[in-house]
Amino acid sequence: MAGSSHIFFALWLAAIVLVLSARRCEGTQDEEEMKKSCKPGETFGCKSGSPGCGENTCGVERRGPCSLDCHQGCWCRGKMYRRKRDNKCVPKHECLL
Repeated sequence: MAGSSHIFFALWLAAIVLVLSARRCEGTQDEEEMKKSCKPGETFGCKSGSPGCGENTCGVERRGPCSLDCHQGCWCRGKMYRRKRDNKCVPKHECLL
């Protein structure tokens, strides 16, 4: 009986964490302004803040595991990479240009 109560508590706690994580990614009043500030090749969204998880970055390999936290902002879309020199989203072959 004690084992099943531990499992129930763990599942209940996991559900609370997931709900709170989802709430962090809900829109704010400034969300529309942030969306408008996205540059060409970027899209507005919610990404993990773990190093190497948020978006593709020139010269940085993606690795895991990624956390469930949410950082809203403009991110390079699809297979584009953030170039550090000018902070632009470019195709991978333009990373060294």
